[in-house]
Amino acid sequence: MGKQRVAFHRSRRRAAVVIQVAIGSTVLLGMGALAVDIGTMYMARTELQASADAAALAAASQLVQDDSGGDPVAAARQAADKYARANAVLGVSAGLNLSQDVVFGRAEFDSGTGKFTFQPNVEPYDAVRVTVRRTSESEGGAIQLGFANIFGRSQKDLWASASAVLLPRDIAVVIDLSGSMNDDSELQHYKTFLSGATHTIRPGVEINLRDIWCALDGPAPSRPYTPGGESETEYASDTGPTVGNMSNWGIPVTVETYDASTDPGLLYSKKGTTVTDSGVTSYLTGRGYSLDERNLIMKNTNDYIYTNHWRNRTAVMVGLADWKSGRAGGRTLSGGDGDGLIEDSEMTWAAYPSYRGTWTWTDYINYVASSSTAMKSASSKLQYRFGLKTYTNFLLENQASYARTNILWQTPEEPLQAVKDAVQSMTDVIVALQSLDQMSLEIFATSARHEINLTNTLQNVPDRLYQRQAGHYDSTTNIGGGIAQGLAELNSSRARASSAKVIVLMSDGKPNVDESGNYVGDGSAAAADYARAQAQAAADQSVRIYAVSVGYDADRPLMQEVAAIAHGQEFYASGTVEEYTAELEAIFKTLGGKRPVALIE
Repeated sequence: MGKQRVAFHRSRRRAAVVIQVAIGSTVLLGMGALAVDIGTMYMARTELQASADAAALAAASQLVQDDSGGDPVAAARQAADKYARANAVLGVSAGLNLSQDVVFGRAEFDSGTGKFTFQPNVEPYDAVRVTVRRTSESEGGAIQLGFANIFGRSQKDLWASASAVLLPRDIAVVIDLSGSMNDDSELQHYKTFLSGATHTIRPGVEINLRDIWCALDGPAPSRPYTPGGESETEYASDTGPTVGNMSNWGIPVTVETYDASTDPGLLYSKKGTTVTDSGVTSYLTGRGYSLDERNLIMKNTNDYIYTNHWRNRTAVMVGLADWKSGRAGGRTLSGGDGDGLIEDSEMTWAAYPSYRGTWTWTDYINYVASSSTAMKSASSKLQYRFGLKTYTNFLLENQASYARTNILWQTPEEPLQAVKDAVQSMTDVIVALQSLDQMSLEIFATSARHEINLTNTLQNVPDRLYQRQAGHYDSTTNIGGGIAQGLAELNSSRARASSAKVIVLMSDGKPNVDESGNYVGDGSAAAADYARAQAQAAADQSVRIYAVSVGYDADRPLMQEVAAIAHGQEFYASGTVEEYTAELEAIFKTLGGKRPVALIE
């Protein structure tokens, strides 16, 4: 009896366990099925959000207007659809209803919260909201559930939204104003615009030295200035100013044909050499000098008897001075001892032009006679040749600063003029975008200087730059100091927490000033290291540097390093003045529209 009872109880327990296991298994299977479907939905939500984020960023990046004439809104819709399709959700392309799922508007920054809020349908558009859907009504359909069918659910509608904005920028425009920024207009470069690996001469290339001379008495070059040959630019019919007896420009300075020794616009006068130029004879006769005086002025007889005799007679021949000879039958000017020597005490120097600072006519004469100028290095035939070409070159190479020649800012000095016009083009692009960008102007040579505060009156920047000349304050090249000045402004109270911080750096990339502000020479490692260190400081502060290399002798490797360190990009404008002018305009237009995008929700 007892054994039967035990067996019976055991059977009942086994049956109960089977029932419990069956029930538990069903619950466990249901929970497992639910877990699988929850995992599926979680993955779908993640992929939907990634797709919406990518589509919103791509769409926002298309809101920048350009010169193509296309519709940025249409381009933004296409970009949103492209990126939504490229980022599939559970292996299925979601697709977009472009009229419903892509909404344009403006992003308003709330200084209290430090965040942007999306304002739909407010123009001009700088933001976009994209919603990516996997619903029963969407192209990709709802999310299919695997095990939820147990509970009567076969699919789930899911969607995700993201908004992206074209960030406003605080842009520090950092411009090289060293003395080399007029080199491409000088005689030193009349033979150096070369092409190809073999460095062959480009036929027809001309420096624009004549345009510089013409602009000395106005007008300032057009904005933009269009470079070209001497017979092609806006100054082609300009007669330019007369300087003393120098009024004939002579032959064009073309690289393949120019020979200073045959240029009628230049007078050859070397110490110990007699001048036989008939034009000088006519000029001196017209000034009232007698035959005796003319012989003393034009012949080399006394060059080695009196120290300054050659210099003084050269000045008289080119009309920079008059000689009070005291000779019988000579020109009726009081003074002079009549001994035939053209002495300092007998000189009456011509009036200086209004733009002259502290230099003298003797500085010009000594410059042309010097064997150590860049002009003479280009051609030994330019030494001892006096005329408008060497006079204009003297101002550019030897008297470039505003304190010395206060009119060169309104001449088309190259490559600086091309840079000025390019900055104007960038400004025009940004203004057209109505982008809430701010710009400042920083300049550097030996020293770095802050010129224009960060401002939304963007035209202030090119207007000030147009009033600056190569070597305006000083002449060497402190790239590191220029970047540091840009960083200081981007960290000032005028900078905005909501903005992307950008430096647009323009230089020939040849620093020669170290961190202490000392000139350390071209090719200095210390000067280059200072530039790299400031680029790293920019990177540490999330400031991006776009470096633009310009000029015939540009050092691109350093500019490329600077841009790479600060997570930016280097651009290069190369070739002749005509070529790099067009390239610079395109580069700066690109920079004007190169606006960063960011997700705001």
